[in-house]
Amino acid sequence: MEVAPSVIKLRKKQQRTNKRKGDLAPNPEMWKALEEGELLTNILKDFYSLVFKDDKLAHFFKDSTEKRAREKQYLFMNAILTGEKCYFGERPRNAHSWMVISDELFDYREQLMEDVLRQHNLEEVYIKQWRAIDEIYRKQIVKSKPINKQIGGVELPAEGYATDILEVGSMCDECEGEIVAGSEVSYHLRTGKVFCNKCTPN
Repeated sequence: MEVAPSVIKLRKKQQRTNKRKGDLAPNPEMWKALEEGELLTNILKDFYSLVFKDDKLAHFFKDSTEKRAREKQYLFMNAILTGEKCYFGERPRNAHSWMVISDELFDYREQLMEDVLRQHNLEEVYIKQWRAIDEIYRKQIVKSKPINKQIGGVELPAEGYATDILEVGSMCDECEGEIVAGSEVSYHLRTGKVFCNKCTPN
Protein backbone atom coordinates (compact mmCIF):
# COMPACT_ATOMS: atom_id res chain seq x y z
CA MET A 1 0.00 0.00 0.00
CA GLU A 2 1.34 3.41 -0.98
CA VAL A 3 1.86 5.78 1.93
CA ALA A 4 0.77 9.37 1.46
CA PRO A 5 3.59 11.97 1.42
CA SER A 6 1.95 13.79 4.34
CA VAL A 7 2.08 10.61 6.45
CA ILE A 8 5.75 10.05 5.57
CA LYS A 9 6.53 13.64 6.55
CA LEU A 10 4.69 13.24 9.86
CA ARG A 11 6.52 10.01 10.68
CA LYS A 12 9.88 11.60 10.00
CA LYS A 13 8.98 14.54 12.21
CA GLN A 14 7.93 12.20 15.04
CA GLN A 15 11.19 10.25 14.76
CA ARG A 16 13.42 13.30 14.88
CA THR A 17 14.96 14.39 18.15
CA ASN A 18 14.78 18.02 19.20
CA LYS A 19 17.89 19.88 18.08
CA ARG A 20 18.39 22.33 20.89
CA LYS A 21 21.53 24.27 21.71
CA GLY A 22 23.19 25.70 24.79
CA ASP A 23 21.61 24.85 28.14
CA LEU A 24 18.65 23.27 26.34
CA ALA A 25 20.82 20.84 24.36
CA PRO A 26 20.50 17.14 25.20
CA ASN A 27 22.52 16.37 28.31
CA PRO A 28 23.17 12.61 28.61
CA GLU A 29 25.53 13.12 31.56
CA MET A 30 22.86 14.86 33.59
CA TRP A 31 20.25 12.29 32.55
CA LYS A 32 22.60 9.58 33.80
CA ALA A 33 23.10 11.47 37.07
CA LEU A 34 19.31 11.47 37.41
CA GLU A 35 19.45 7.68 37.06
CA GLU A 36 17.74 7.85 33.68
CA GLY A 37 14.59 9.21 35.24
CA GLU A 38 14.38 7.26 38.48
CA LEU A 39 15.97 9.98 40.62
CA LEU A 40 14.09 12.64 38.66
CA THR A 41 10.83 10.95 39.64
CA ASN A 42 11.76 11.01 43.33
CA ILE A 43 12.90 14.64 43.16
CA LEU A 44 9.66 15.78 41.56
CA LYS A 45 7.59 13.75 44.00
CA ASP A 46 9.19 15.52 46.96
CA PHE A 47 9.16 18.92 45.26
CA TYR A 48 5.47 18.90 44.36
CA SER A 49 4.58 17.51 47.76
CA LEU A 50 6.00 20.76 49.15
CA VAL A 51 4.49 22.96 46.43
CA PHE A 52 0.94 21.72 46.99
CA LYS A 53 1.26 22.66 50.68
CA ASP A 54 2.99 25.99 50.10
CA ASP A 55 0.96 29.15 50.75
CA LYS A 56 2.67 31.04 47.93
CA LEU A 57 2.52 28.34 45.25
CA ALA A 58 -0.36 25.95 45.93
CA HIS A 59 -3.10 28.15 44.43
CA PHE A 60 -1.48 27.94 40.99
CA PHE A 61 -2.33 24.23 40.96
CA LYS A 62 -5.95 24.39 42.12
CA ASP A 63 -7.11 22.91 38.79
CA SER A 64 -4.50 20.15 38.74
CA THR A 65 -3.51 17.16 40.82
CA GLU A 66 -0.11 16.59 42.36
CA LYS A 67 0.36 13.48 40.24
CA ARG A 68 -0.51 15.29 37.01
CA ALA A 69 1.81 18.21 37.82
CA ARG A 70 4.85 16.03 38.41
CA GLU A 71 4.10 13.83 35.38
CA LYS A 72 4.05 16.85 33.09
CA GLN A 73 7.27 18.22 34.57
CA TYR A 74 8.92 14.81 34.26
CA LEU A 75 8.12 14.62 30.55
CA PHE A 76 9.24 18.22 30.05
CA MET A 77 12.64 17.60 31.67
CA ASN A 78 12.96 14.22 29.95
CA ALA A 79 12.48 15.86 26.55
CA ILE A 80 15.11 18.51 27.28
CA LEU A 81 17.75 16.23 28.75
CA THR A 82 17.41 13.35 26.29
CA GLY A 83 16.38 15.26 23.17
CA GLU A 84 13.54 12.80 22.64
CA LYS A 85 10.16 14.07 21.52
CA CYS A 86 8.18 12.83 24.52
CA TYR A 87 6.57 16.04 25.82
CA PHE A 88 3.39 17.15 24.07
CA GLY A 89 2.10 19.65 26.59
CA GLU A 90 1.95 23.43 26.33
CA ARG A 91 5.11 25.48 26.15
CA PRO A 92 5.96 27.45 29.31
CA ARG A 93 4.56 30.73 27.96
CA ASN A 94 1.10 29.26 27.36
CA ALA A 95 1.09 26.98 30.39
CA HIS A 96 1.77 29.97 32.67
CA SER A 97 -0.18 32.57 30.68
CA TRP A 98 -2.79 33.18 33.40
CA MET A 99 -0.35 33.17 36.31
CA VAL A 100 0.89 36.45 37.77
CA ILE A 101 4.41 35.60 38.88
CA SER A 102 6.99 38.12 40.07
CA ASP A 103 10.76 37.71 39.92
CA GLU A 104 10.72 37.26 43.69
CA LEU A 105 8.18 34.42 43.46
CA PHE A 106 10.11 32.82 40.61
CA ASP A 107 13.26 32.93 42.76
CA TYR A 108 11.32 31.51 45.71
CA ARG A 109 10.21 28.54 43.60
CA GLU A 110 13.76 28.04 42.32
CA GLN A 111 15.18 28.00 45.83
CA LEU A 112 12.61 25.42 46.87
CA MET A 113 13.64 23.23 43.95
CA GLU A 114 17.33 23.72 44.71
CA ASP A 115 16.79 22.63 48.30
CA VAL A 116 15.09 19.43 47.13
CA LEU A 117 17.88 18.73 44.62
CA ARG A 118 20.44 18.98 47.41
CA GLN A 119 18.38 16.74 49.67
CA HIS A 120 18.66 14.10 46.95
CA ASN A 121 22.43 14.63 46.75
CA LEU A 122 22.49 15.77 43.14
CA GLU A 123 25.96 17.06 42.32
CA GLU A 124 26.41 20.84 42.31
CA VAL A 125 27.33 20.91 38.64
CA TYR A 126 23.94 19.41 37.76
CA ILE A 127 22.09 21.66 40.17
CA LYS A 128 23.59 24.64 38.32
CA GLN A 129 22.59 23.12 34.99
CA TRP A 130 19.04 22.55 36.24
CA ARG A 131 18.85 26.17 37.38
CA ALA A 132 20.21 27.33 34.03
CA ILE A 133 17.41 25.48 32.23
CA ASP A 134 14.75 27.07 34.43
CA GLU A 135 16.32 30.50 34.00
CA ILE A 136 15.84 30.34 30.23
CA TYR A 137 12.08 30.42 30.77
CA ARG A 138 12.02 33.27 33.30
CA LYS A 139 11.08 35.85 30.64
CA GLN A 140 8.13 33.71 29.53
CA ILE A 141 6.82 33.12 33.05
CA VAL A 142 7.42 36.33 35.02
CA LYS A 143 4.79 39.04 34.39
CA SER A 144 2.63 41.57 36.20
CA LYS A 145 -0.71 40.51 34.67
CA PRO A 146 -2.18 37.53 32.80
CA ILE A 147 -1.59 37.29 29.06
CA ASN A 148 -3.50 35.49 26.33
CA LYS A 149 -2.31 32.16 25.02
CA GLN A 150 -0.93 32.05 21.50
CA ILE A 151 -1.61 28.97 19.37
CA GLY A 152 -0.66 29.03 15.73
CA GLY A 153 -0.28 32.80 15.86
CA VAL A 154 -3.83 33.21 17.21
CA GLU A 155 -4.42 34.70 20.64
CA LEU A 156 -6.84 32.89 22.96
CA PRO A 157 -8.33 34.42 26.13
CA ALA A 158 -6.64 33.46 29.37
CA GLU A 159 -9.88 33.67 31.34
CA GLY A 160 -13.63 33.76 30.74
CA TYR A 161 -16.50 31.43 29.88
CA ALA A 162 -18.31 30.25 26.76
CA THR A 163 -21.36 28.09 26.13
CA ASP A 164 -21.86 24.96 24.07
CA ILE A 165 -24.28 22.09 23.54
CA LEU A 166 -23.10 18.71 24.80
CA GLU A 167 -23.20 15.98 22.17
CA VAL A 168 -22.74 13.28 24.83
CA GLY A 169 -23.70 13.13 28.49
CA SER A 170 -21.25 14.43 31.07
CA MET A 171 -20.96 15.60 34.68
CA CYS A 172 -20.84 19.09 36.15
CA ASP A 173 -17.36 19.85 37.49
CA GLU A 174 -18.86 21.97 40.29
CA CYS A 175 -21.76 19.93 41.79
CA GLU A 176 -20.90 16.61 40.10
CA GLY A 177 -24.51 16.35 38.92
CA GLU A 178 -25.41 14.59 35.67
CA ILE A 179 -25.66 16.63 32.47
CA VAL A 180 -27.60 14.84 29.74
CA ALA A 181 -26.72 14.99 26.06
CA GLY A 182 -28.22 18.00 24.29
CA SER A 183 -27.93 20.26 27.32
CA GLU A 184 -26.44 23.74 27.04
CA VAL A 185 -23.44 24.12 29.35
CA SER A 186 -20.91 26.77 30.24
CA TYR A 187 -17.22 25.95 30.22
CA HIS A 188 -14.12 27.78 31.35
CA LEU A 189 -11.91 28.81 28.43
CA ARG A 190 -8.63 27.99 30.17
CA THR A 191 -9.37 24.95 32.30
CA GLY A 192 -12.15 23.40 30.23
CA LYS A 193 -14.26 22.85 33.35
CA VAL A 194 -17.92 22.26 32.52
CA PHE A 195 -20.82 23.74 34.50
CA CYS A 196 -24.52 22.84 34.49
CA ASN A 197 -27.22 25.54 34.40
CA LYS A 198 -27.44 25.65 38.20
CA CYS A 199 -23.70 26.13 38.63
CA THR A 200 -23.00 28.47 35.71
CA PRO A 201 -20.68 31.24 37.02
CA ASN A 202 -21.92 34.81 36.86
